[in-house]
Amino acid sequence: MKVSTMNCSELLHLNYIPTVWEVFDALGNIGIFLVSVTGIATVLVFAIFFQESIYLFHHWPRQQCFLTLLCLNTFPFAAGGFFISMVFPNLAETAKTIILIYLPVSLVVYFRLMINYGGGEKVILRKLFGQEMILQGPPLCCLCFCCDKPPLTRRRFFFLKCSVYQLALTPVLLATAKYIGIEYGIFIEGLLSPYNAAPYISVISTLSMMFGVYSLVIFSRIAAASIKDFQMTHKFAPLQANFLLIRLQVIIFGIVGRAEAFPCIYPVSSTMTGHYISSAVIIGEAFILAVIARAIFLHPPPYSMWPVQSSICDNSSISQISVSEQDSMNSGLESLNSV
Repeated sequence: MKVSTMNCSELLHLNYIPTVWEVFDALGNIGIFLVSVTGIATVLVFAIFFQESIYLFHHWPRQQCFLTLLCLNTFPFAAGGFFISMVFPNLAETAKTIILIYLPVSLVVYFRLMINYGGGEKVILRKLFGQEMILQGPPLCCLCFCCDKPPLTRRRFFFLKCSVYQLALTPVLLATAKYIGIEYGIFIEGLLSPYNAAPYISVISTLSMMFGVYSLVIFSRIAAASIKDFQMTHKFAPLQANFLLIRLQVIIFGIVGRAEAFPCIYPVSSTMTGHYISSAVIIGEAFILAVIARAIFLHPPPYSMWPVQSSICDNSSISQISVSEQDSMNSGLESLNSV
């Protein structure tokens, strides 16, 4: 069947992907304006990240600077990926898959950054051992409203750590299962059937996201008092918002697009219209969150890190004083000997 004879339902059924020139022809000035604005926003997000890199490189230790940049690069990565998917529509699904795989990495790196601020796993566990775990937190706050506050133990810390780490592993496994299901014809988006792999993968992905974020929220609350000088509660907010907003919007816009709720402007199907709208919204949110993260993350090392540096300076000054005194004593002895 030729594309010229397709109607909107057939475009949706065959999952037809238009070229960028077909998109511009269909959307006209609106499409050009949308791509131009999102392109400017994407460039600004990369400029913010470049400025953050320079500041952190000059003010923070190398390991903490590296971990912080791995957290912050989630904003340019998301903005750049979705902008590429707008310019090259045939790469839309690949770009979304890569972004959804990479997004949890920023949360796992944030978990490692908290441990690094606390002095390492052994040190921070020694500090937090026996403290109460507040279980009333998102996204399972309703289920754990009446739960007790158990103390943190080594086993519970290990469980929290595994729950956070699976955030980065599960999307890779599910993406592999998805493409295998597509290859064998057992993965169909939007079809509720016991023989379709899509609902099972969606449920597993949602549970993985909920338990991973929930474990990270619990640990962040416990560690906040121990490393309060690093403003970890504020730093977690834009990273968590970016992760949840992108995940939810990709799912919601995909469902609404497949339901033909978005306008179909031939040859742009409702799913592609939803993709362009969601990409523009996500890029705008990435810019706003990048600005907020810049204001939170760009601060000099807290005072608690200064004693180590000051002690080194004090030791060096003491050694310089002792050397000068020794030189003066030697010169005095030489003058006495000459007399």
